Amino acid sequence: MQAIIVNQFGGPEQLQLQEVPAPTGEVIVNAAWAGVNFVDIYQREGRYPGVKLPWAMGIEGTGIVASAPADSSWRVGDRVAYTIGVQGSYASQVAVPVAHLMRVPDEVSLRDACAAIEHGLTAIMLVDQVARLPRSGAVLVHAAAGGVGGWLVQILLARGLTVFGTASSASKADWLRSVGVQPVRYDDGSKWLAQVLDQTQGRGVDVVFDSVGKSTFTQSLELVAACGHVILFGAASGQPDPVDVLQLMKKSITLTRPVLPHYLNTAEALQEAASKVFQYLATGMVSLRIHAEYPLADVAQAHIALAERGTQGKLLLSINPQLS
Repeated sequence: MQAIIVNQFGGPEQLQLQEVPAPTGEVIVNAAWAGVNFVDIYQREGRYPGVKLPWAMGIEGTGIVASAPADSSWRVGDRVAYTIGVQGSYASQVAVPVAHLMRVPDEVSLRDACAAIEHGLTAIMLVDQVARLPRSGAVLVHAAAGGVGGWLVQILLARGLTVFGTASSASKADWLRSVGVQPVRYDDGSKWLAQVLDQTQGRGVDVVFDSVGKSTFTQSLELVAACGHVILFGAASGQPDPVDVLQLMKKSITLTRPVLPHYLNTAEALQEAASKVFQYLATGMVSLRIHAEYPLADVAQAHIALAERGTQGKLLLSINPQLS
């Protein structure tokens, strides 16, 4: 079978399409689609813990069950998604532990399920389990027109909150404005911080969702209101500098760095959250955005596009799209 392997840490050129042995494991899935995420870039570059070469790329995908243990609830032909506890999804077949499979309902295509699952699960975890959301008030989402950001802003707006969102281009700001978010532009330098403070009468926001990291983290701490919450869940611009806890004390700020597997740590919790993701899609509560699809051999182009942060929505690898 074919898979994308990294034999040396570095740039997108290290993503090699290779013939490798078929996987072994509890459930074997014939892959239809794989998702491209920032964590893939971190792993490729060697700045993610636990990565040892050679490394099979990809943490997320969808497909059709090819084989499963007789004593499990999974059967050949089942439509499934997978992300937590999976490595090597940039491949034509993937081995997935039984407890880490999620059932895809008939009304959702495998393509859409792949585009939704990692971003949707992350957004639901952040909103339902991590954030201490006020009943009313204001929040800010960094990279708000991106993958997780796009899910977050739509869920937060549905809950009646005032949502500010940072964006890096006019087109991203236009999309945010179209769904009801108040956009602020990164390329205004520090003006965006003053803009949000002005629109909140100097109070700031109750919660900041920060997936950017180094280039935004200091401003996130400045912007959050007294007794507010900063949620750092990514590092697209690099890891932020260490935090002096006395800086948090000045406004009684809480700071969290959540990781998805720690929250969705049982098969039941994972399937429940996945069902909510698919329900959001089916009901139209969240509008799914797919930026581009690439054949597996062009995965380097997908990594380049994501790293340049010019995408709006999900990047997908088309492996066996006819399975959808």
